[in-house]
Amino acid sequence: MNYIFAFFLASASSLGTIYLTISSVPSLIDSNGISWTFWEIGLIYGFSLIPIGLDHLFTDELWRVAYFRVANGTVDRYFLRPLPILFQIIAERFQFDAFGELIVGIFLIVICSLNTSVCWNFQAIFLLIVASIFGAIIISSLKIIFSSLAFRFKKSGPLLQIVYNFRDYSRYPINIFPKALQFILCFAFPFGLFSSLPFEAILKGTYNCYYLSSIIAGVSILFLSFSMFIWIINIRKYESTGS
Repeated sequence: MNYIFAFFLASASSLGTIYLTISSVPSLIDSNGISWTFWEIGLIYGFSLIPIGLDHLFTDELWRVAYFRVANGTVDRYFLRPLPILFQIIAERFQFDAFGELIVGIFLIVICSLNTSVCWNFQAIFLLIVASIFGAIIISSLKIIFSSLAFRFKKSGPLLQIVYNFRDYSRYPINIFPKALQFILCFAFPFGLFSSLPFEAILKGTYNCYYLSSIIAGVSILFLSFSMFIWIINIRKYESTGS
């Protein structure tokens, strides 16, 4: 409960920063000439917490692998069991703290929806369900890729943190950023693909909801397949550092 309260305060602080940033103008205009209000950006912010929270529930142990489990040799026990190593690591811990992100995300979506003209029809709800589930898969895939580098280099936590920090940009309309960063957020580390773009489709009609849903699902499958490939390659390079 303390974690949820702390996370709520952190989110409120971030939203306060957004409000102060755009309060001097009636709305934020992106590079496509699309206008965004504070409450619409709040919707993006709130929803971005949902796939992050779903990933956090199940794959938080990968952070420990990236930072110290490989370096101190405590992953050796996974190699001694007749079960897939990745399955053992993920099954190690169910992170209840993630409910803080989910609760705050849902709360923000509800509050911000009441102050916008968003239409919650079937295609909008369908898109957000797809973006939540497959967005979480994309996040988990990125964590698998970069945490697996620890099997080769002993530690990969700082690199994983750098990649994970790109999620902060996905809490805003991605078209307010330079083209290079837009490319990264859509293709390299596609946090914007499943958080910002769905609300461009729902609020602004920029994309077809079903078409965007298929793209998000397809990209998640590609990332998951690639992450499994990289994971297998790197665990084969593992040499124990334990005593």
